[in-house]
Formats: sequence, structure tokens, C-alpha cells
Amino acid sequence: MNRLKQLSKDSVIYGLGGVLGKGVSFFLLPIYTRIFTPSDYGNIEMMSVIISLLSVILSIGLDSAQSFFFFEQRPKGKEAQAEMITSILQWRIFWGVIIVLIAGGLSPLLNAWFFGGKLTWVYFAISFSSAFFGMIMNQSLEIFRLQYKAWTFIIITIANTLLASALILTFVIFLNLGILGYFLGSAIAAFATAFLGWWIARSYIRFSIIHYSWWPRLIKFGLPLLPAELGFFVMNTSDRWFVRHYMGEESLGIFSIAAKFAILMAFAIDMFRKAWWPLAMDAMHSEDGKDTFRTIARLYMGLGSAAVVYLTFLSPWLVKILTTSSYYSAYSIIGIMAWQPLFYGFYLIGSAGIWKVEKTYITSILMCLTGLLNIFLNYLWVPVFGAIGAAIANSVAYFVWIMVSIFISERLWRVNFNIYLLLAQIGIGAAIVVFLYNIPEYTAITIILVHLIVAVLVFSSINAAAKKMILQKIKKYKAEIFK
Repeated sequence: MNRLKQLSKDSVIYGLGGVLGKGVSFFLLPIYTRIFTPSDYGNIEMMSVIISLLSVILSIGLDSAQSFFFFEQRPKGKEAQAEMITSILQWRIFWGVIIVLIAGGLSPLLNAWFFGGKLTWVYFAISFSSAFFGMIMNQSLEIFRLQYKAWTFIIITIANTLLASALILTFVIFLNLGILGYFLGSAIAAFATAFLGWWIARSYIRFSIIHYSWWPRLIKFGLPLLPAELGFFVMNTSDRWFVRHYMGEESLGIFSIAAKFAILMAFAIDMFRKAWWPLAMDAMHSEDGKDTFRTIARLYMGLGSAAVVYLTFLSPWLVKILTTSSYYSAYSIIGIMAWQPLFYGFYLIGSAGIWKVEKTYITSILMCLTGLLNIFLNYLWVPVFGAIGAAIANSVAYFVWIMVSIFISERLWRVNFNIYLLLAQIGIGAAIVVFLYNIPEYTAITIILVHLIVAVLVFSSINAAAKKMILQKIKKYKAEIFK
């Protein structure tokens, strides 16, 4: 119960911060879709994909290493934790400079392959610097999350978003820098908030010496996760590559706008992941840990499936309100894309056994295989079904990933998840999403049906004792009404 209370408290804080932080970018869509054409958005999305790949190489799994060793070193005191954290920061500066310089040298090839030679080296230098500063900033943010300092985490995150948005609008609208202004604003904001984050977390910095003695242990833990992160990169971006290849940069721009709406789902998932991960690490080493994982799994999938249904239901109105006519076709894939972040968030629950026994190499194998599956499905479905095929391919690949992860995890540390309930929650949600995309218009019956299904999914997430209490109250009120 204490963990559930902590999870609820932190989820509310992270949720508020997520809405205020990422919501700024979302509600700027009416402006962005008027100053950027679908082709511009396609180029921004492709550069963002390249930055994501660079970020994976810069990280090499050290985010997870910091989380794990932070709690392992806790009995030894703050000084031991500070040495470990400083060691990661020192390595990231050293490694990051090398990787950014190498990536910069490859920019002419990247420009020719993905942008038809339209960009200059300045675009790549600024974008790669943004990835580097973002990595440094995120390490400081992770410290606050591991300390359960949710408000500090959120304030810095919001500061980064607000500053980036203000700079982007200034550079694009007033200085007419186009998509260069988009990445320049992001880079400056990342640098500023990285400085702010580490100034607040300065008690964990020990720069008097280079703590290289930690490097072998950290890299040994994190490096096996690099293939997993590369696999996740493929899982998360292969749809973009295929859409651009078969349908062009304009279609990629529309596809990316649909992803911006699907990020509404990612808001909730992100707040859960940030609140859940420290509690999951704690639960794994506690007697009641299995009960915690089972309870959270049922709650998460039931509420998450209900959220996907409701987002699908609202998507036609959202797109028309927040974009221009050039982007209206994006609504038809938002609900399909929303399953991806839901399945992604569930992995931190379903893979408990893999983390419990510290067999992180399994994560790498699973992600790489799933990445290959994602490529194969996109290869089959994008040429035939276009952007819808890409969205389906990605969601199906993520579903396969979490199911295989649960199967393996249960053999390493048996939690006894209720698989049939989880599959029923997903199945009901998927069925109503398909239904909504195959009706010409909403009627009163449709609206009632959607809200009924949402109620069923929410009810399925509650445990037996809570259900019994709710049913008793319903019977009581019913008896009073018809008395």
C-alpha cells in the first residue's frame, strides 16, 4: 500500500509536469502547422530520427546503470553514490565529444542520403550538439527521480520545454531561420537546463579526480543494453523510414503529426514510467514485490486500454481543431499509434524477472529480434496500406515484444501475471478502435458504446475486493432508488 500511495503521488506530480511540459509543444501545433509545411515536418522528423540514434550511442545504457547502482550504493552512503554518478558524468563528457565529432564528420553522407543535399553542415552540428547537451541534462534529471524529488524533476523539464518553445518561435517567426531555428532553439535550451540541473544536483559531483575505477563496472552493466536500445530505436523509427521511402517526405510530415497526437497517450505512460521505475527496483527486493507487480499490471493495462479507446474516439475533433486542412488525414492513424506507448510502458512491469536476476542481455536480444520483426512488418504492409500499415506494424511488433518478455520473465522470477485478463483488456480495446475507424460517422449509440467499453475496461483493472465493494454500493443505491 505504501508503494501504491507513493506511485499515485508521484504519478500525479509527473502527470502534471508532463501535461505542462510536453503539452506546450502539443498546443503549439496550431502555430507549427501553419509555419511548417508537411515537407518541412518530414525533414524535422527525419533529423529527429538521426538525433535519436545518436542519443542511443551516446547513452550506451548508462541511464539504467545509474538507476541500479544508485540503490545498490545507498547502504554505503551518499559519498559512494556521488562517486558513481560523477564517474558516469565524466565518461559521458569524454565519450560524447568523441561521438559528436565522428557524427559531424559523417554529416555530408547523411545529408546526401536522407535530405537530398538540401542542408548544410550547420544543421547537423547544431542538432548533434542538442543531443549531447540533452544527454547531460537527462542524467541530472534522473538523480532527482531516484531521490523521489518529482517536483524538481518536473520544474527543470518544464523550464526546458518553455525555453525551447520560446526560442524556436523567435528563431522561426522573427529571424526566419526555418527548420534550422527549430533545432537551434532545442540545442540552446538543452544547454541551459543541463547547467541548471547539475547546479541543483551539485552535491553529487566529485570532480577532484577522474573516477575511472567505476567505468569497467558501469560499462559492463550498460553495454549489454546498447543492442537493446538500438533495437528499440529500430522499433520506434522504422515506420518513419518506410513511410518516407515509399510515400515521400510530405506523407512523413503528416505521419509525424499523427504521432504528436498519439503523444497524448505517451503523457500518461511517461508519468507512470518515471514514478514506477524506482518503486519497481524497490519492490524487486521486497517480500511483497510480486503482489505489487500483479496489481500494477492489471491497473495499467485496463486504464491504458481505456485511454487508447477514448483518444481514438476524440481524434477526428482534435485534428480539425489543432491543425490545418493539410494535416486532417492524420486522424485515421492516431488510435493505432497509441498502442505503441502503452505496450512500451508495460515492459517495465512485464520484464520484472529479467531485471531481478540482472540478465540484461536478454533485453538486448528481445529488442533486436523485435526490431527485425518491425522492419519485416513495415516492409510487408507500408507498400500496401501506406501510413496505416506502418502504424499497425509498429503496434503489433510492440505487442509481440511484451508478450515474449512476460513469457521469459516468468521463468526467471515467477510473478504469476493474469495473462488472460491482460489479453482480454487489450482485445476489447483493439476491437473498439477498429470499430471506430470503420463507421462513417458517430451516432448516439456509438457514443454510448464507447463510454460503456471504457467503463468495462476501467472496472476490469480493479481487484476483487474493490469490485465487490463497488457492486455492493451500486446495489444499495439501486435499492434506494426503487424503494
